[in-house]
Amino acid sequence: MAIIRSIYWEQAGQDELVYKFPFNDVTTGSVLTVNESQEAFFYKSGQLCDSFTAGRHVLSTANLPVLQKLINLPSGGETTFTAEVWFVSKLHKRNMLWGTGGLRVIDPYFQIPIKLSARGQYGVRISDGALFLKRLIGTIGFASTDLVEEQFRTDVVEAVKVSMAKYMKANNLNINELGSEYRALAKAAAKELQLTFDEYGVQLLNFNIEDISFDENDKGYQTVMEGIAEQAKLSKLGVSYLQQKQIDIAQTAAGNEGAGTFMGIGMGLGMGQGIGSLVAEQIRQSGMAAPPPPPPSPAYYVAVNGQSAGPYQLDAVSGMVARREVTGSTYVYKVGGSGWVYAADDPDIARLLAAMAPPPPPPGM
Repeated sequence: MAIIRSIYWEQAGQDELVYKFPFNDVTTGSVLTVNESQEAFFYKSGQLCDSFTAGRHVLSTANLPVLQKLINLPSGGETTFTAEVWFVSKLHKRNMLWGTGGLRVIDPYFQIPIKLSARGQYGVRISDGALFLKRLIGTIGFASTDLVEEQFRTDVVEAVKVSMAKYMKANNLNINELGSEYRALAKAAAKELQLTFDEYGVQLLNFNIEDISFDENDKGYQTVMEGIAEQAKLSKLGVSYLQQKQIDIAQTAAGNEGAGTFMGIGMGLGMGQGIGSLVAEQIRQSGMAAPPPPPPSPAYYVAVNGQSAGPYQLDAVSGMVARREVTGSTYVYKVGGSGWVYAADDPDIARLLAAMAPPPPPPGM
């Protein structure tokens, strides 16, 4: 049986992350050498026993207390025991590439899915070697950055997708504005991704986004670009995209039913004074004559128990007539008139009185 006197890992390149020492028979008194960029771990039957940081360590029962407890190493002399020795690299691994195509993100303004591609780079460092070995390596004797890239490929893409959608919505950005936001987007994606890396004892380094490109043949992209162009044009006129769509509806109705309906729809949409002005401008440009404003409704004071009440608009007086609070012999005073008159003598109220059905005939008639 070979007696192991020196345990070490000559790391060949930065891409190497994990190395399992090829021999399991370890003798007390052997020298364990751990470089500055490494950490060593002793396992017995799959259980972590001890770990060693950078330095030259002479193995003894003093510096292997957990292992001694497991296998009852005798004190003094040389004793051979069985254990697995793993080395984990603590070097920074940079320039690891990531990329994705066919990623769909919902535009926050137009609520339309857009197909895009994105790519960039990132780096990693193993921050917790024991957790990394437990969660990712298992019984594999060797691991490189390729394993990390493959393991986290889906997580990187999902982090980019989620963080991009959140960032666009929170900052009200459209796809044309993403080009100046790569650094902020990368920071948001890195924060999202680090939550996953923490579960494997990995620290994310220098995550960046180098490019975001769109499929110009994608219908969603084309629709959003048309909307952005229209929005930019309307913003110079002080009109929002939604307001313009309301005007478009009104114009369509005008073409089908004439100017009167056009004005009615414009008011019915609740456009307000500003939109009403825009509608009027659309009418002017279309060559249609706007109808004259309606005449003002007359107002009246009404004599009630010798007191003057009001003034009431004619529609309010109509209700009073219907409730028989105003009859033909009720005194009324028309705003702008010359004096009090019987309600039956005012032309407008007289028409209201005439429209009223007579009271039911008395019994016996």
